[in-house]
Amino acid sequence: MLTNLDWLNSGAVYPPEPESKRIKNYIKNEKLFLTERPDEWKELFDRLARKTKKTIADPDTILNYQQLLSKKTADFVCGEPPEIETEADTDGLDAVLSSAGWHTRLYEAFIDVSRYGNAVLKIIGKRITAVSPMYWFPIVDPADLKTVTQHVIAYPITPDAKGQMTELYAEIHSIGGFEARTYGYDSVQKKIGELRKSTKSVTGLIDYAVQPLTNVTHSSSIYGIDDYSVINSIVAKLMWRLLCIDTVLDKHSEPSMAGPSSSLSYDERFKTYYLDLGNYFRRDTTDDPEVKYITWDGNLDAAYKEVEYLTNQLYILSEMGQAFLEGGGGGTADSGTALKLRMVSPRIKAARLVSMNNNTVKRLIVMLAGLNGIMLDEAAVTLHWSDGLPDDFTETVTNLSTAVGGPIMSKYAALKRMGLSDDEAEAELEQMRTEAAAAAPMNIDMFENNNGEQ
Repeated sequence: MLTNLDWLNSGAVYPPEPESKRIKNYIKNEKLFLTERPDEWKELFDRLARKTKKTIADPDTILNYQQLLSKKTADFVCGEPPEIETEADTDGLDAVLSSAGWHTRLYEAFIDVSRYGNAVLKIIGKRITAVSPMYWFPIVDPADLKTVTQHVIAYPITPDAKGQMTELYAEIHSIGGFEARTYGYDSVQKKIGELRKSTKSVTGLIDYAVQPLTNVTHSSSIYGIDDYSVINSIVAKLMWRLLCIDTVLDKHSEPSMAGPSSSLSYDERFKTYYLDLGNYFRRDTTDDPEVKYITWDGNLDAAYKEVEYLTNQLYILSEMGQAFLEGGGGGTADSGTALKLRMVSPRIKAARLVSMNNNTVKRLIVMLAGLNGIMLDEAAVTLHWSDGLPDDFTETVTNLSTAVGGPIMSKYAALKRMGLSDDEAEAELEQMRTEAAAAAPMNIDMFENNNGEQ
């Protein structure tokens, strides 16, 4: 971890050495996410090939559980954007967030939380963007390594004719502002050159413009743990085992035959015997061998049992379980309760990520709203996260109605639940009152006056 800015001095190495292991892990995980085989896996397959004396060491069946894991995680956490409860103008806030692409940025961030262990969101002007954690270098307090004092975003820019980067751009973020620097950069030796430009800017924000989201952390690091490391060895072993099975099946898939030597014909031109299947082969008694295809049993039961065991371990360690199997149910329809019970493990994982990042997400919303003229009190803002599973509305209403013994929400709340804005809900209620009045006109009662006249 970095405790000062000395690594940005002229002559220093970029990326800084203390962060090189983290960056290399990010690069490997990005390749896995993009269905590219990392160098470590090629070395593993070569070693297994030498051990088993195989000539082929390049599995062509790619099991990209890593990408599926990240997408499923993001789906469970924010497949539906969290509902924002506040006393301010919710329609105006929704418009600001929609204009900033808030839901897309949040989904991208939780993809990064899964594949890298951290995600970095940055407010630029009145909008928000996602930054790769590869370019994020937090500066921590030497007396408390869990407390960040500055956030640095740094990456090479300005390629030359050969595509080599010639400058390093760095932003040093403090609360309420940041300093932007441009250095010379030698991309071959990875050395930082002289400082060429420095400008300071004020953001006016109540916190850092850079806000990281995190996966599970531990006491010895501020960085989150990615979801891939725990399953990489299992996925690699599954790919290798499938390659071995494919090799056996391909080797014995070509048809072979057995029969008497009398069934063979001799080719004078090529000086070899061959089996002419267009001929008639005489078989006078049952003692004479017949011409037949050879069927071969590779006895791959042990291999398939290992595949099944490794797959189950993958489901357990990834905390996805049935989530990886959804879509293979043959079109069966389950109640919302049954679906949620099958998804207990991924829902617990999503709830864990929500609890660790709820305050950061809320702070980002408050700062983004303030930049666009909507002042929010962070303490008065509440986020309601969904679990990403489809709601069984009928089942939910029935259960709640049974519990309270009557109606559970107003007509206005029901209309809002259908996705209507405040103005649309009010207009719909007014239309309902108008139609009700037209359908039931005012009754005129008859009565007698003091003279007995009606």
